Amino acid sequence: MALRVVVVYDISDDGVRLRVARTLESWGLYRIQRSAFVGRMQRARMRDLARLLEGMIDPGTDTVHIIPLPSHEWERTLVLGTPWGERRVASAALLQG
Repeated sequence: MALRVVVVYDISDDGVRLRVARTLESWGLYRIQRSAFVGRMQRARMRDLARLLEGMIDPGTDTVHIIPLPSHEWERTLVLGTPWGERRVASAALLQG
């Protein structure tokens, strides 16, 4: 069963940060903030993504969080203000602030 996945990161090197963002996009995730992506994937694929990203970052200075969320929790998401980019997070309630 596919899970909703939130990936957030703090990466100091511009080039590495760009590579991570492009990788996340190529894996079907989409950006919701500058350093935050969401998408759906199987748990095994999530582990594969973690291994791939682990090889890209500097563990001494960088951090990546990969957070799985069950669908019933995802549906409770609230988005305040303007969503990032043109795409809105599916199944999220939008509250204009």
